[in-house]
Amino acid sequence: MAGMTAASATLHAPSPPFDSGWLAVSGSHRLYYEQRGVPAGMPVLILHGGPGSGCSPLMAGFFDPAEYRVVLLDQRGAGKSLPAGGCEENTTPALIDDIEVLRRHLGIDRWLVMGGSWGATLGLLYAAAHPAQLSGLLLRNPFLARAADLDWFFGGARQHHPYAWQGWAALGVPDAPGAMLPWLAERFDRALPAALAAHVTAWHVWECALARLPSRALTPADIDLLQQRYRLQLHYFRHACFVSAGGVLAAAKCIAAANVPIHILQGLVDHVCPASATAVLLDNLPNAGRTWVEGVGHDPYHPAMQAATLQLADAFVRLNGSWSGQR
Repeated sequence: MAGMTAASATLHAPSPPFDSGWLAVSGSHRLYYEQRGVPAGMPVLILHGGPGSGCSPLMAGFFDPAEYRVVLLDQRGAGKSLPAGGCEENTTPALIDDIEVLRRHLGIDRWLVMGGSWGATLGLLYAAAHPAQLSGLLLRNPFLARAADLDWFFGGARQHHPYAWQGWAALGVPDAPGAMLPWLAERFDRALPAALAAHVTAWHVWECALARLPSRALTPADIDLLQQRYRLQLHYFRHACFVSAGGVLAAAKCIAAANVPIHILQGLVDHVCPASATAVLLDNLPNAGRTWVEGVGHDPYHPAMQAATLQLADAFVRLNGSWSGQR
């Protein structure tokens, strides 16, 4: 499927949840989850990005509600999970443990895991830790959580997006390589929330530029929500996402050894999670299916990316939990 250009396809209308609730885990966190589709369907867990972005019912639309049992999970501090924005005891190993707690709580033996960006990171790490619980991985525009990936997002891409960089420059961001992330973390640590509106706006414009999405004027409510999300992201990014150096690539090698079915989709013009990083990941997943989607950035709902994802989800259930022969 290399170089595929997909036609538009329509998401399935998400069915209402047949189950939802809050699950108590460590550190006084309570995780919101919901299940959609049919209880007897093929189980699939959706991992949102961010960290901290939270799930949307729209995510369930990639899976036929008559065939799948779709589980949406808001990770620690994200979405409807409590405490909102909570950083205490909020680490990647804790998120991996949370997924297992939820799987056992729901009585699911094995599930397909879908995630994009940070959700793909978490999916890879979870699969490496618990390969027997995976029927497959469907990942989009994965984030490798390397120092180089953080350096690229926090300043390294500025020559490619000079207009979007102007917002950061006006705030006095340092130009030295690797200096932006600690500078931004210090601002979020010390400034009062009201003083961070300009930083939130600059981040939003920057993120949209790299994702190849239009930015929009932010309301005060938007700024409050984004500030909470960005604080949680900074908590992760300043700690290297709580992943050892090369940890995601090491996880990929474990997944390859365990023969977990995996397919990766990548938008070829994404500058949040560039295709060059996905190529490195695929070098460590020689048997993975891959779909390169032309003209698409970071947006899972771009018509071409949406169509490719729907096609793969349909193929997975038709092939009884495998993408055998699909490359």
